[in-house]
Amino acid sequence: MIDVSRKTEIVGVNYWKMIREEKESIFQSLHGVVFLIHNSAEFSQIIDVLNRVKPTKDLVLLYFSLINSWLNIQRTIEKKPLLNKDLHVIDCVSLFLGDMEDESHCVFLKPPHDLESLKQIVLENIQRVNPNLFVIDSLSQFINFSMPSPEELRDFYFFLKGIRENISGLTDDAIILLYDDTFGSLRSLPVMNVDLILKYEVVREEVIWKD
Repeated sequence: MIDVSRKTEIVGVNYWKMIREEKESIFQSLHGVVFLIHNSAEFSQIIDVLNRVKPTKDLVLLYFSLINSWLNIQRTIEKKPLLNKDLHVIDCVSLFLGDMEDESHCVFLKPPHDLESLKQIVLENIQRVNPNLFVIDSLSQFINFSMPSPEELRDFYFFLKGIRENISGLTDDAIILLYDDTFGSLRSLPVMNVDLILKYEVVREEVIWKD
């Protein structure tokens, strides 16, 4: 017996290509909700990406960290500065490490336990800081797109929908949702309520030195 109660709908077709010469123009005009897939949790390489975003403009950057502590962020920036970015941080790591100092540009919070809690923190702090660029690092703490359950996908789309409904002025601003895919290839992509999907891949190879 054929089950006709479940239907699928084509919401989009993705075409992938390598971007080299075009990547700078893409980052210079980045706006809206951007889903950025990457394969490195190193903050120094995240800085490489953020420095490409509208490099000639002065931006207020709000960085929501579930991975890097404020101390680690500071130490990394000393070696590799963020260019033209007024950085504000929501640190959800240091409370567990007990490694905190009063800092006007950093708020220390416990990590949200689900996407609904994350949404509330996002909206509250966007109103507080009024950033041009907002980064969440990383969504892989909440959902695994290599094996997402229907409930996880539903909660994720409600999260995206809530962000869109409560934030205006995304014509020139950008929200970057980082996702670390090192735990498995993605079997599902969040095409609804996302303006752009990019993949940033750090390619490593062994260099053989010859005498």
